[in-house]
Amino acid sequence: MARKRARKTYCPDCDGQLDPALARDRDEAPQCPHCDAALLPARVSGFLRRSLAGLIDFAVLLLTAGLLNAGLLALVDAEPLLGGARGLATVFAILDLELGQVLQHIAPFLVMSVFYLTLFWTITGRTPGGRVLGLRVVGSDGLPPRAPWAFLRALSHVAGIGAGLLGWLWTALDAEKRGWHDHLGRTYVVRDA
Repeated sequence: MARKRARKTYCPDCDGQLDPALARDRDEAPQCPHCDAALLPARVSGFLRRSLAGLIDFAVLLLTAGLLNAGLLALVDAEPLLGGARGLATVFAILDLELGQVLQHIAPFLVMSVFYLTLFWTITGRTPGGRVLGLRVVGSDGLPPRAPWAFLRALSHVAGIGAGLLGWLWTALDAEKRGWHDHLGRTYVVRDA
């Protein structure tokens, strides 16, 4: 019979490896043996639940920031990104786009997205998608991240999506279920009790 391997865990303050027996000892509040920081019990969220929350937030952003972005583009009479291409010509038009052109057209959407994420993470630790699925973004102290860390997390969150979703996919591979944006923003995504 195969033995179940214990998952490696690390201290959120000093990144020292923790003994899995600390989680089983419920008599006293556990402390990190390396830095003596108090360890808060938490259940981190996995890739699927986080992705569903992200899809909900993306839908909210499309209905708000996306419409505002489209309105701004119409107001300044911007040239269509694909030049009216249809069918197979659309695929070739997409492949012919330059990054600068795309960023000019979606810059307002990106700015509003970063503002949306930073605001929700700083105030409550939860976006509407996180609220629906019972997720919360917390720092190593168990509280919502401070504004500078939430802003850095939001920027790296958007950049990770722009890099072919690699920032998000990292959560499926990471031992602590943290994406690039979590590591840069010093945050964890936990499930509410």
